[in-house]
Amino acid sequence: MKVQNSGNVEGVKIALALFLGLVIGMLTLYLLGESSDYSNLIAATIGATVALIVPFWQTYVIQISKLALEVNGISRKVSDKAKVSLDEHSELSYLRKMKEDDKPRFMIIDGEPKRSLKERSVTLDELEELLQRAKQDLKDFPEKIADRKTELEKINSFNTTSFTRHECNKLNRTLHPEIDFNQANVEETLEQFKQHFEERLANVKEKYDELQSSLPEIERKVYQIKSDLISNNSYFEISATLINSGRLNTSIKKPALFRVYTGKENYIDLKLTLNDFEIKSEISPNSTVVGTLSSADISQLPEEDRKLINTYWGQSVQCKLFVEDVQGTATASNAIAFSEGLYQKIIFDRLAVVATNQNM
Repeated sequence: MKVQNSGNVEGVKIALALFLGLVIGMLTLYLLGESSDYSNLIAATIGATVALIVPFWQTYVIQISKLALEVNGISRKVSDKAKVSLDEHSELSYLRKMKEDDKPRFMIIDGEPKRSLKERSVTLDELEELLQRAKQDLKDFPEKIADRKTELEKINSFNTTSFTRHECNKLNRTLHPEIDFNQANVEETLEQFKQHFEERLANVKEKYDELQSSLPEIERKVYQIKSDLISNNSYFEISATLINSGRLNTSIKKPALFRVYTGKENYIDLKLTLNDFEIKSEISPNSTVVGTLSSADISQLPEEDRKLINTYWGQSVQCKLFVEDVQGTATASNAIAFSEGLYQKIIFDRLAVVATNQNM
């Protein structure tokens, strides 16, 4: 809507300029009308001048692109190339077991299937996902323990007379491998089922006790690992809206600059590149394009710059994005805080004020 209004205003300006030119031309002819010897020459001169000015006006005033840039937000992410080894941290032993239990793979060695070692290095996202699963396990374990106790009570309720092959088949639905029904010795079959369900109950209780005691350490370790990765192996993503309110399409170049102002005449520069450059770089007349720009991993920056970034990240210091179009014209964005989510909060607060002032 903002772009459309800008176009309407520009059209009004052009119409007024043409009307003013027409009035001046007519006034000039009227004042010089008595000089009949020069009237034709003057008219020809004015016509030639208009003929030259109109194409110039259209090319350099009307048919131009007008680029504006607005930063929507900034986020800081850890590269997927930064891996965390679950074997190197004893506090993560429970998470390591969870990872090993995920779809175990087997390989044939000496003619026998043996479990292969899985990759136990994970990304930060995978590590946080394992932590969330562990928290959910802690909530689910009491119910699982109750279910195991119910299963064991059911086994104990059978005797050699009431326990039939049909009951054996029902119990075997969840077992791998299954327990064979021994018609000649039903008591032995019952004992095997009882032993199996006792082991299942004991296994769930053991995991529950382990997780209860280790979860606080797991959370602290994951937080520490995340902080270290963000400080040393993170990169920035900036979401920006490119607005072309002109009447000619334009394109921006792939490199961009993100400057963080840390004080008077002090700043940090982050070099960015436009993601999906082939799609996002061109902006049609009277249109907008929302794009994402990414920095390199901050591990590639000088140590002093990394320290400054870690110091000022999350602070209220201002920063701006700069892009350049194909004509070599640079455009600066609005200023936002060097903090994730703070700019969005400012917008929400403004909208809340407007909503409060609205009458129902």
